[in-house]
Amino acid sequence: MTAHASDDWLVVDTGLRPADENMALDKALLLAMLESRTPNIFRFLRFEESALVGYHQSPEQELNLEFCREQGIAVQRRLTGGGALIFDPTQIGWELVCRRDALPQGDMASLARKICEAAAAGLSLLGVRAQFRPRNDIEVEGRKISGTGGIMDGDVLLFQGTVLVDLDIPRMLRVLRVPLEKLDAHAVSSVAERVTSLKALLGKAPELMAVQKALLDGFRAQLGLSFVEGDVPDTITALLPEALAGVRDAEWLGINRRARDAMPLRKATLRAPGGTLQAEMLWDSYGNRVRQVRFSGDYFIQPRRAIVDLEAALRNVHLNDVDGIIAGLFEKQAVDGFGLQPEHFATVLRMAAKDA
Repeated sequence: MTAHASDDWLVVDTGLRPADENMALDKALLLAMLESRTPNIFRFLRFEESALVGYHQSPEQELNLEFCREQGIAVQRRLTGGGALIFDPTQIGWELVCRRDALPQGDMASLARKICEAAAAGLSLLGVRAQFRPRNDIEVEGRKISGTGGIMDGDVLLFQGTVLVDLDIPRMLRVLRVPLEKLDAHAVSSVAERVTSLKALLGKAPELMAVQKALLDGFRAQLGLSFVEGDVPDTITALLPEALAGVRDAEWLGINRRARDAMPLRKATLRAPGGTLQAEMLWDSYGNRVRQVRFSGDYFIQPRRAIVDLEAALRNVHLNDVDGIIAGLFEKQAVDGFGLQPEHFATVLRMAAKDA
């Protein structure tokens, strides 16, 4: 391994691997960092075609497991929370595994923002206008190009993100649990309005090494990090066999397993002073949580991106928390709903939650 100063971050590129190896490496990295057996690490990773559910998710609810089996798409669980991700070799994963004091102080929300802003600055060097979108996404012109998430274990942080270098939307929709009757041109165009890739923005996919260099440059400029490239330390590879056995155990994928139909799609319409507000919500009755929501209807709202930000803020949240989240966003962005108030959005969500 290359020698490095104590304040240097070790950059490792673990290359194209099966999903279980990538997840096992995350576990090994965390354990080695907890035992102070490795420097702070910035890791690049790529996946053979796979579908990853968040730690708190059920594969049966999130994925079309039959399609995954037919197509040889590996299914794995991440250590971090958040939603299901579809990976193929065209996409790049990046992650920081470090002691908490290696990064700016503050709560996790402010730290996530700083990390995302650094990644966005790096992606912007490729010729796109990337920026942070609360709670934990990076977008270009209102469309998501990177999702992120993290966990703390003691004083050790694992924070990871993706870069959509290219994206096959129809195949992504087949992997996710989308009803067959909804897999039409409208569904594809709807996703394309919310998600994008570097290839779609630039006309061609940039080289993977160029994307990696841009990201590192962004972290240098925004967070003042210094990097040295090297191999995965032996202390980590020694932990890999046991970690790999753990993620290959059926119990790992079975965490939080729930019946396929325990998360129905709920809809509701509210006629309010500011117009007609509709909510289409993926509802987790097991956890009493809003998993995902889309607002539509006949209304005006400024700024226009307020709805996109609101939908992002309302992912995977408990129903009891929606009032505070919505009110906070209205206040922070000085939202003008032309008669629509925060309580109208909260009300339509509760109506949808009760919808049979």
